[in-house]
This record gives sequence, structure tokens and C-alpha cells, in this order.
Amino acid sequence: MQSTMREPVVPTGVVLTQVGGPDDLASVRPYLQSFFSDPDLIRLPGWMKPFQGVFAWGIAAWRAPYSRSLYASIGGGSPIRAQTEAQAKALRWELRRRGMDLPVLVAMRHSQPNSLAAMRTARDMGLRRLIVIGLFPQYSFSTTLSGLVGVRKALAALDYHPDLVAIEEYCDDPEYIAAVADVTRRALRAFAAPARDVHLVFSAHGLPVSYIRDGDPYLSHVQRSVKAVTGVLRHPGPVHISFQSRLGPQKWLEPSSEHLIRSLGESGVKAVCVVPIAFVSEHVETLNEIDLQYGDIARQTGILEFRRACTVKCHPRYIACLAGLVQRALAAPEARTARAS
Repeated sequence: MQSTMREPVVPTGVVLTQVGGPDDLASVRPYLQSFFSDPDLIRLPGWMKPFQGVFAWGIAAWRAPYSRSLYASIGGGSPIRAQTEAQAKALRWELRRRGMDLPVLVAMRHSQPNSLAAMRTARDMGLRRLIVIGLFPQYSFSTTLSGLVGVRKALAALDYHPDLVAIEEYCDDPEYIAAVADVTRRALRAFAAPARDVHLVFSAHGLPVSYIRDGDPYLSHVQRSVKAVTGVLRHPGPVHISFQSRLGPQKWLEPSSEHLIRSLGESGVKAVCVVPIAFVSEHVETLNEIDLQYGDIARQTGILEFRRACTVKCHPRYIACLAGLVQRALAAPEARTARAS
């Protein structure tokens, strides 16, 4: 049933933040340089902070050939821009269905359309309040906070000062959980093995342990998401949480997805279903790292059935989750994010 909620009096828009990704192989190195320059994503020791730009330039130059090979394996670029813009379009349609005709803008932190472009559009539209939602259900300094910082820097550069209502996390929002449970259930149906023999692996993006020590709630948010999804699924087989995409020598959250899948295969497990719990769109981390790299490990270690749930993308329940967040923000616009200040 269509909502009769009134339009907000203050001209309001929605901003969806994402990390971003290179559109093509030529964009890989600039993307990496921007990525490694981000102090919320890459936290260098205090003595190195003044040299983060030099560090980013060097790491991007060194890593670009390998990263280009990864993106070449999934079609020559990241699908994240197209999928994020599709999510924005779907959210705008759902908001209209609920009686709210609000513009929905995309702000990529490290690729186009970037935060500056999004904020320039918002300014030119005359928007005086922005509801900022990170497309990261589980809060982290490296994602949610980084996106908010990008928005704030762009606003400062433009001398544009709308009210901001920032939504920090929604790791166990019932609509988001329903979307993840649905895509997982579909993947599980494809297994020939009995459900009790299928190991369910919730693979989240990795994070250095130092972030958690510094107060990043990401790990607890991942755990809450997994608990909520498994509560809906009631899967009779074993359930695991693991972490992927580690980078650098520091200690990261464990177990790593790579080591877990290898261990399962070597222990005789024959059926594994991976759920990319911290991703809402497809990335090189899902299309290459899980599908190709972990798929190879599964075959090498004797796993006969290795499948993955797709990301939620424009799943109606996920879009309903985002729309609900907007509605609640409009009902209590004084809510502000403490961590963004």
C-alpha cells in the first residue's frame, strides 16, 4: 500500500556513499592511489602520516599491474558504479512509491562520480538537507566514516552547508537481513548435498585488528548480521565467519576465508556455500577473489560443490531497507552521527 507521507518542508536529498572502483583498466592506478591516500582506509603509523601521499603513489605503482590482472579477469573494470547507480534509481522509485519524491545521489569515495561531483549537484539543486547512507550495513572507519569524511570535505571545498543526517549502520535491519537470507536460500537450493552437509561460510571484508582495538565496531556488526541471517535461515549445517582481502603485514581479523576454505576441503568437507556478508554489490573481491581464487582452492582440496550467494544489489527487500532508513531519518532529522563529527 502506498504511503501518504508528506514531502519534507526543507528541500532534501539522499546521498549513497560507496568506496568505488575503477571503471576500466586505465583507471586502476588512479583508483589505487586515491584509495591508499585515504587515512581512514589506510591508517599509517604516526611518523608516516606526513608521507601518506608518497606512500600511496609508490604502493599504487607497485600494485597496479597485479590489480589490473584481477580486473581483467572480471571484464576489464569494476561493476560497482553501474550497480550503485541502479540501487540509487531503485531507491528513488521506492521513495516515490511511498510518497516522497527525493533525489538520490551517488558519492564514490575513490572513483567517479566522486563526493565533490555529488555535492556540487546537490548544491545546484538547492538541497538544504542531505540524508547520507553508506552502502555498508556494518559500520567501519574504513568505509562508513571514510564516505562521510569525503562528503564533508566536498561540502567544505564548495562552501556549501546543508544539514546532514548521517545513518551509521543497519547491520541487523530486518529488511536487509531478509534480503541476505533470500539470496542465501536461493544459493543453498542449488546444492545436491543434503543441507546438513553444506558448510555456510559468511565471508566479510577483512580489517586490521588495530582498528578494532581503536574502537571500530565492524567485527561486532558482522557478528550481529550473521546471527540475524542464520536466525531467519535456520540452516541445519555448520556455519562459519571468515574475513577476506587482507593487505599488508599487520595482523588482520581471522580466520581468513582462504585458510578456512582450504582447511574445510582438507578435512573432507564436500559442500561449501559462501555468503559475502559485508558486500551489497559485486566487487573484484566477490567476482575474482571468491569465485575464482577460492573456487580454485575448493577444487584443489576436494570440495565437490562450491557455490556463492550473490550480493543483495537491488533486491526489493534491501531497497526497502534503505527506504525505511530514509523515512526514519525524516521522522527524526535531528539525529546526527557521533562518529562523523
